[in-house]
Amino acid sequence: MSHSKSGLKRDVGLFGVVALAAGSVIGGGPFVLAGPASALAGPSVWLSYLVIGVPMIAVAICYAAIASAMPIEGGTYYYPTRVLSPLWGFLAGWARWLAYITPLALTAFVFSDHIQTIAPNIPAAVLMVGFIGFFYLLNVLGVKISSTAQMVMFGLLVCGFLIFIVAGLPKVEAQNFSPAMPNGFDGVVKGAALLFFAYVGFTAAAEIGEEVKKPERNVPLGMILGLLACIVLYVLMSIAASGTLNWQDQAASNTPIYDAALLVLPGVASTFLLVIVVMAVSTSQNGFQLAASRIVMSLGRDRAIPERLSSVNSRFGTPVWGLTATVLIALIFVFSGKGLVFACYTSNITFLFSYVVVMVAVMVLKKRKPELYEKSPIKLKGAWQIVLPVIAMAISVYFIALQEPEAMLWSAVWIAIGSIVFFVRKQQLAKEGVSLTALMQEMRSTED
Repeated sequence: MSHSKSGLKRDVGLFGVVALAAGSVIGGGPFVLAGPASALAGPSVWLSYLVIGVPMIAVAICYAAIASAMPIEGGTYYYPTRVLSPLWGFLAGWARWLAYITPLALTAFVFSDHIQTIAPNIPAAVLMVGFIGFFYLLNVLGVKISSTAQMVMFGLLVCGFLIFIVAGLPKVEAQNFSPAMPNGFDGVVKGAALLFFAYVGFTAAAEIGEEVKKPERNVPLGMILGLLACIVLYVLMSIAASGTLNWQDQAASNTPIYDAALLVLPGVASTFLLVIVVMAVSTSQNGFQLAASRIVMSLGRDRAIPERLSSVNSRFGTPVWGLTATVLIALIFVFSGKGLVFACYTSNITFLFSYVVVMVAVMVLKKRKPELYEKSPIKLKGAWQIVLPVIAMAISVYFIALQEPEAMLWSAVWIAIGSIVFFVRKQQLAKEGVSLTALMQEMRSTED
């Protein structure tokens, strides 16, 4: 075992990064959002997964390029603060914090809905609090434990997907795909805007750069492999589900994939898929708690927020205060009454906003930090330094515009609060004779 200078432990290998990236992605989204997505795209939900998934490859490649140059904890915050602007970097990190918090609430909703199909007498509040609390304790105990749990759950999750796909594809009925697009291609695109949530977690691996072995290689490679695995699994799963369960029935259900499994895998096998759904939301809950707390840690150790939030527990090597703040806000969201779909749209907007900021940092990396660019094992060369980030930004802005207006408003309020926090902290530190801008531009070493 090795340690980074921050005191964090380098316990995560390539498969651990892939499990974090893909496991964070395959959470509540594909199992629950198949319902509202079917209401928009009909049986062509599989196409919606491609419409948003394939363009995300451009985002993944750009992230890979900058992550390989700066494999630092809280990367989504760190990259733009050091390369672009302290303010925009702070807002990217602040937005990403909310983007990681809302899936904690969403996966708790999904967990409760599915467990109540077999245990309806257990109160939803008990299920949701217990679910979040269990993974809070797991993450407090250390990245090695949470990463190992993530790999085990991810392995079971992939097995469950494959069992459902292999059993479901031969039972697909052509009439279930007619009409293919009841709301036209516009419905498919709107479905894709909602299903963006099914891909948001693949960049979570960028937040643990100082806890990964050979991070300059494993972080970018793990993100790309995780994203590609998700695209393939989603499309095949969606075809199997839509081909066996009518899209109107999926649209009316809180547990659409599980309902399809009852047709494809009757009896014990469908119960097994219920376990897989639990594994899916568990990998997502675990991964997002891990990533969110590292964003908070990165903000805190630059003193952009109170330093206490960045402190690492000496026994477990984890940022317990940042993790606690994350979970408390998630619990507030759980009991806010806003619901699952609102949480999804809010997460989408804040993720997409942070993508835009990071893509600008990718564009100027070579010019502003040539020494980092030159030593990076993954480089965007020639016109690709501009073209690929611009494509990624255009995609992000387009899909922001397709999100729910109320979620846009609350996301804007969160970012506005972040702006206030930034300027208040800047003034507070100035009174102490400390420059927040200088702190946020200081380069950190990741050497052991």
